[in-house]
Parts: sequence; C-alpha cells; structure tokens
Amino acid sequence: MYKLVVVGHGNFPSGVLSSVSLLVGENENIIGLDLDANETHEGFENKLKEILDNNDKVIVLADLTGGAPHQIAARLILESSKLNQYIISGINLALVVDLAMKCCLGEVEDEDIQSELSNSINESKDTTVLISNRMM
Repeated sequence: MYKLVVVGHGNFPSGVLSSVSLLVGENENIIGLDLDANETHEGFENKLKEILDNNDKVIVLADLTGGAPHQIAARLILESSKLNQYIISGINLALVVDLAMKCCLGEVEDEDIQSELSNSINESKDTTVLISNRMM
C-alpha cells in the first residue's frame, strides 16, 4: 500500500484532501502538506522528510511543476535511496482520486507502479476539457 502526500501552495493540499475524503472516504494513507503563510520552507521540508524517511512507498503529488513544494519534494526523493518513492506535479483532482483508489484502497504491485502512474496521468489529462457555446 502506498502513501499519497499532496503538497502545494496555500491550502491547495487541504482542499484536495477535503474533496478526496468526500469522494472516496477518509484514509490515513492520504496526507496533505500545505506550504502557506504559517509554514516555513524549512518546516515544510522537515515534515515531508519525516514522511519519506518513515515510509518506503510514497507518491508525492505537487500542485505546480517547479514550485517550491515540488522542488523540495523532488530533491528529497532524489536524495533518498528508496526505489518506491515518486513525485508527480501539475496534479488535478481526477488524478488524486484515481491514485487513491488504486494505491490506497486497492493493491498495486511494485513492479506495476510506474505503468499505473503513467496510465493515471494520461487518463487525468483527458478529464480537462474546454466547453464553449462557440463549439456548437
């Protein structure tokens, strides 16, 4: 079972967790770390490092590619010697719900995880659509 850690600016992670809890239920393996006005980069890094150090299977989900939460998580994961820790950035709710169902409620085999992550990312891209009356 994997642990999902949603990281991001402001209260984005808390908001995502609120929605995920409503859609799939509470789950102790889904965590949010807000990098907001009340949290320093050092404090955020220490909290994330503790999670990564204490769990072998972690998928970090970041709001923005290149943002501070993404940069901190990427560095910590790259410095780690653990093989089953990943980071995905530029997330949307569809992706988080899909991964929660697969990785926290279902069982994904370690040898299949990269394929499952890629599939989930591709499927979530399809959920972003533009609807306009000009399309009629």
